[in-house]
Amino acid sequence: MATNDYYRTLGVARNASEQEIKTAFRKLALKHHPDRNDGNKESEARFKEAGEAYEVLSNPEKRRIYDQFGAEGLRAGGGGRGPGGFGGFQNADMGDIFGDIFDNLFTDAGGGHRRPRSRRGADLKYATEISLEEAFAGVKVPVNFDRTEVCGACGGTGARPKTGLKKCPTCRGAGRVQYAQGFFSFSQTCPDCGGQGEVVTAPCVECGGSGQEKKSVSLNIKIPAGADDGTTLRVSGAGDAGLKGGDSGDLYVQVRLKHHPHFERDGVDLLYSCGLTVAQAALGGDVQVPSIEGEKVTIKIPPGTQYGKVFRIRDKGMPHPGGKQRGDLLVKAVVEVPTDLTPRQTELLEELGKTFGHEPPAKEKEEDKSFFKKILG
Repeated sequence: MATNDYYRTLGVARNASEQEIKTAFRKLALKHHPDRNDGNKESEARFKEAGEAYEVLSNPEKRRIYDQFGAEGLRAGGGGRGPGGFGGFQNADMGDIFGDIFDNLFTDAGGGHRRPRSRRGADLKYATEISLEEAFAGVKVPVNFDRTEVCGACGGTGARPKTGLKKCPTCRGAGRVQYAQGFFSFSQTCPDCGGQGEVVTAPCVECGGSGQEKKSVSLNIKIPAGADDGTTLRVSGAGDAGLKGGDSGDLYVQVRLKHHPHFERDGVDLLYSCGLTVAQAALGGDVQVPSIEGEKVTIKIPPGTQYGKVFRIRDKGMPHPGGKQRGDLLVKAVVEVPTDLTPRQTELLEELGKTFGHEPPAKEKEEDKSFFKKILG
């Protein structure tokens, strides 16, 4: 038997709103429902107490009488409780409280095989490789892949056209069935037709009853200017078709950049290593470097440029995705030391070294070479 304090039973305040009362009852009913607590007398009692409390507090007139006179006032004033102990609650339709939650509890209550309900199609992934120049300008690339589509023969029903479907005998085409559980009466999705209201009597010959078929698809996907390595584009609805009228999944296209012979990318900036001779680094001068557009850009190298010095050329990098601004071209000075000198170059460098106080290494005399050759020979 429920306690006299219905508010305490549901765990709500006396000024609780109708929605708060409904939510509290829903939690208790799901926790203590007999089908989830088989043979547990305590849970069964709590379940009935919560039902009695909800019957009173969810009814504005009964709640007013209860607030003024308590449970005795309801009995004395004819609050509507019949022999079953719960009056109108005994035959109440609980669909507005529980919705499809009870579907999980009573999936097999009607027996038989449950057909799948509508379901969203799977997402698909695809990787495409483009050049840095294509990423700079933006490009359309063909994407070829296989995906599941709605069967063209049956339109996704899984049945032979015109003759393969009939009204579900369990729910009579309604898609839902009524069940009684103790003093509850509620509806749930029909377990035989999965809410479709129809059942397949003759499967489609083309798809074997699945309602879907595999097809090869080719799409032109636009890759925007400035796309970086790893950029992922979503094409809405281009994935696998949904089941039984469900939405199609999406196609995710991942961009990969090919290796470039001249440039490395750092966000929207481009990096270029510019080789300089010792003379260019020491004396300075103008040098030309390539740009992503294909044209040459002239930069001035100051005298005494050290290895690793970086020169920034504004607005010669990659475009910002979705914007008009561009990154920069960063030119790194790489001083190249010669390894195969001509006699004249050697002579000039030796003279230069002497001006810096550097004496060249002593040369072997020809007679020394001949002497060591004889000993080692």
